[in-house]
Amino acid sequence: MEIILIRHGKPAAAINPKLSASGFANWVRSYNQSKVADDSLPPEWLESSLAGHFIVSSDLPRATDSVQRCLNREPDMQLKQLREMDIPRYKLPFVLKAYTWLGMSRIFWLLGFSGKVESFKEAKNRAKASAELLHSLANQHGSVAFFGHGLLNRYIAKELRNLGWNETSQGKKYWSIIMLKC
Repeated sequence: MEIILIRHGKPAAAINPKLSASGFANWVRSYNQSKVADDSLPPEWLESSLAGHFIVSSDLPRATDSVQRCLNREPDMQLKQLREMDIPRYKLPFVLKAYTWLGMSRIFWLLGFSGKVESFKEAKNRAKASAELLHSLANQHGSVAFFGHGLLNRYIAKELRNLGWNETSQGKKYWSIIMLKC
């Protein structure tokens, strides 16, 4: 059995302007609704390596668009449960670059300040449930490819290792993959 976790392509909204707290909240909403940038293409070998795989994706546009760009079709299954771990937003009196806000927000979130989004603990539980779902789909279909997100993919991979899967990783950037075999 095989599970391949694929990080989506670079979103069109992956830009790094200076923003206020409310501007960052709008940036997150825009990022979550963004499709993949026109110049972000999957590796040429990826499409052929996914032949015969059951294709699963998050329901966020950057994930479903990545499936379309890579395979020229819709995923076999797309689920809200497989969305990226949410990015909290805080009302702080700063103007910072978007990626600085992102890093700071993730640190606060990891420390337990989740605001109005799911907590880190809840997100890890969702990653565990997602790993169990992908494990079940692999039992059913043999080979599964999941088009998802950077942080969620890493936690899903961790949970799959706990279920006895062996992992080989290939990068952490857009279009990177984590391959697992059982």
